[in-house]
Order: sequence, then structure tokens, then C-alpha cells
Amino acid sequence: MVTNRGSHYLGGINLEHKALRRHILAVAAAAMAATAVTGVADASPGMPAETAVTIALPAPTGPYPVGVTDWHLTDADRADPWDQSRRRELMVQIWYPADDAGSSPLAPWLPPGGREEQRYGLAQSGVAPDSWTLAPSHSRSDEPARVGGGQFPILLNSPGLDDTTGLNTAQAEDLASHGYIVVAVNHTHESFAVQFPDGRIERTMVPLDSPPSVLSDQLLPVRVADTRFVLDQLAATARHSTAGPALPPNLPDILDVTKVGMFGHSLGGTTTAQTMHDDRRVAAGINLDGPILGSVAADGLDRPLLMLASDTSPWFASPGWEPYWADNTGPKFPLRIAGTRHMSLTDAQVFVADLATAGLLSADVRNAAIGPIDATRSIDLQRSYLLAYFDAVFGRSARSPVETIQRLAQPEMLPHP
Repeated sequence: MVTNRGSHYLGGINLEHKALRRHILAVAAAAMAATAVTGVADASPGMPAETAVTIALPAPTGPYPVGVTDWHLTDADRADPWDQSRRRELMVQIWYPADDAGSSPLAPWLPPGGREEQRYGLAQSGVAPDSWTLAPSHSRSDEPARVGGGQFPILLNSPGLDDTTGLNTAQAEDLASHGYIVVAVNHTHESFAVQFPDGRIERTMVPLDSPPSVLSDQLLPVRVADTRFVLDQLAATARHSTAGPALPPNLPDILDVTKVGMFGHSLGGTTTAQTMHDDRRVAAGINLDGPILGSVAADGLDRPLLMLASDTSPWFASPGWEPYWADNTGPKFPLRIAGTRHMSLTDAQVFVADLATAGLLSADVRNAAIGPIDATRSIDLQRSYLLAYFDAVFGRSARSPVETIQRLAQPEMLPHP
């Protein structure tokens, strides 16, 4: 993906079509190209597959195998805000603790719409499509869920602007391997492309010339409504009181709808904070380098919010980041990760580093895209903080969230301000 400072922006969020509308603030054009390569590459006939660089996600660190499934939902009570003639439809991706059989195939890294997005970006960037490929994820498609261990907390997830689910697979798989059910929402007609079970593909409809107010006035309310609807459907499924699409065996029975958290990257972090504000079922959240917009910016929260920023976050000194959220009464933990960039808080931290190691991207491009931090160390920090924080929130550890963050202190994790 190639972008420039002459592109369209929404409150710092790039809307140039070639940049796929998804990056917070403009960074180097080459860095944007580097963030394109998260999809599963189709091998080109011009180069033997065995010569391509294979990029793999780090394995989950928990004791449980991981399953993943796609869930098609229709909100009969809500028209699609982008197409009033249709009811609102969503594709949801769910990672969960699975049984030990391991009989189902490993799932791809991204859903079809995400793969299409990345193929498009790759072609724009000039990176040869036959020079790399992705290993599958560590999750097995539609594997029966784990039984005998009780119910597991639910963690909602909202991706960044224009992104599809799956771009935070390293985080989602790790959380699921430790006994969480991660439920990620594709925001139809904002995500680059979302493919439904009938083969239909719904593409982004966010106008390029949208004013900055569209973030808080249009996109954010739709995202929050999407998320709350998904939570309603999870609750109904757990009660076995819905006739909606079936989930893998045992999964409805292990949903603990009394323990719900949420996390998201970029505009997904924004969505996390506003959803917490609007829906008290969400007990805690993590904002991964996103702005604070909407009514929560003025009202604050009375529940815990961990805020992990990149080292060059554009949101420092903005409302919602310490000390500019005077009405907030809940525990808030604003931290920044030294040596990172905005896309470091996604799977880009993995694949950009691997492409640079293979010589397909320069060191300058790597550092502009994901910063100089060691990729393995960055992923380990993210996974450790997400897991420890949610464990503390949901009483899985003996320490409070405040004590947990204090004891976790690492040299790269710096307080803000």
C-alpha cells in the first residue's frame, strides 16, 4: 500500500483508497506498503512455491488447543446504515478453547475478505506475489469446543478502520489458548471486503471525501451497535434461545456471558471505550493505540481501561489520554511500548519483520512500519499484558488490575505521560 500526505484523512485516519483507509496518520510510503502483506498469498506460476518465504505466526502459549469459526448474523431490527433496503448483516470470527482431538484442518490466517484486501495492497506495493506465503494459523476450523473445564469469559474484538477480523490473530489465539473466547466483528461496508456464506462480497462504502466528523457521528455508532448486537446474540445462544446459525459443538455451553471484556486496535480501540460507556455488560477494555471519541471522551468510564499506545502515537496530549480525561473515575492505565509503531499492535509486527529478515523489505521500511523493537519481544509483551490484565479483571489471579500492571513492569513499557 502506498500513501502520501496529500491523501484524504478523517481525524488522522487516511482515506486514500490505495491506502485502504486504515492507517492512523501518514507515515512513510514504504511503511504503508509493508503493512499490506497480511493475507494468504496465492502462489504465482512464475516461481516454485518452495522458494517463497513462509511467514508464520508464533504459537499460542496457553495449555488449550484453539478452534476458530465464522458466524453469520442478521439483525432483523436494524437496517444497514449503508444500504437501507437490507437488514444489517455481520460476519463474526470466534476463537475458543477446543478439545484435544485436533481432527479439523488448520484455518487460514485471514477470512476471504481480508485476504482480498491484502492481495490488493500487495499489488499496489510492488512486492512480488510469488516471493512469500503465509503458513496457516494455529486454530482448527470448527473444532468442537472444550468441555469439562466450565465456562470461559468472552472478549469482544473490533478491528481498525477498513480492516477485517484476523489482523490480531496472534493476540486472539493466545488468549483463547489460555481459556478465553475471542469474538471479533467485521463491520460490514466499512471493512475493505466481507464475504458471506452465499459467496456475496460486501465492500467498503465509506466515501473518500467524508469529513472528520464521520468517525464519531457515523462510523462509531454503527460499530457500537454492531458489537452490542453480537453480544445480545451470544447471550441468546448461551441460553439456547435462538434459532440462528449453529456454532461448533459445545461452544454455546462454554460461553460465560457474565464475564465480558473487549479490546481493539486503532478505531477498534475507540469502539472498545465507547461500547463500555454504552453497555455495562462490558466489564473492562483494552484500547490498542486508538483515539477516544464519542460521548465517552467527555463522560469517562467507571470501569478499568488499559491503554497501550505505540511509541509514536498521534493521540498523546489528546482527550482521553492522561491527564486529559478529568471525568473518568475507573482505573485507567495509559502505557506506550518503546520502539513500536501504530501497526506493531497487529500481526504486522510479525510479517513485516519476517519480510525484512528475508530481504524483501529494507531495514528502513521495517522500522518505519513497525519500529526497531524486536518482533518476538513485541508480541510477547502484548500477549503478556493482555492476558495478565484480563486475568486480573475476571478474578483469575490474586492481584487487582492496578497491582498486576505494577508487577508486570517491563523496560519497554513506559507510562504516559
